Amino acid sequence: MAKIKISENGPYTVENLQKLTDSKNTEFENKEVIALCRCGASNNKPYCDGSHTSAGFSGEKERKERPAINEFEGKQITVVDNSGVCCHAGACVTGSPEVFFSRDQDGKRVSNPDRGEKENTIQTISKCPSGALTYKIKDEFFDDYFSDEEISIAKNGPLHVRGGIKLDDDSKKELNSENHYTLCRCGASRNKPFCDGVHMTISFNGD
Repeated sequence: MAKIKISENGPYTVENLQKLTDSKNTEFENKEVIALCRCGASNNKPYCDGSHTSAGFSGEKERKERPAINEFEGKQITVVDNSGVCCHAGACVTGSPEVFFSRDQDGKRVSNPDRGEKENTIQTISKCPSGALTYKIKDEFFDDYFSDEEISIAKNGPLHVRGGIKLDDDSKKELNSENHYTLCRCGASRNKPFCDGVHMTISFNGD
């Protein structure tokens, strides 16, 4: 089984990975142990070249608060929302805008599962790369969308970790699903090691 270790202020060390691909599904050279950049400064992306040292990279999580995992129960499906690991890819709001999201009186995001068709909601949730969205049907939890261990590198974006790759770090406690999650590689996320979407605002160049 593959696993990811996170070096303090350094790279992701990945062991026994089956497949490493880019956004076009082109495979990168893979070895038993590889070091992937997470500072955003490597000149050999996606691999680490030691630039984190000269860049003064800090892997510390800046966002200290952790939003609660919320469940929104509908007649046919319950949406489970772990907004604390959301990478703001937007698959939810484009796929099922009637379900995802409205805001309550406190400004917190709320899902409305009864406003959409169950199958469409499930399809939309399955496209959430961060694992922030999962679902329940009759108390049975569903999050297992990827069976093969793989890391897919988004163009100018995060690492999409899929297939139940073990995260060997205390931050795994923040995950609702270990089947799939997204890790920051631009170095600017306030929610390290997870992506928070900030690569889009800083115009990160992942090449």
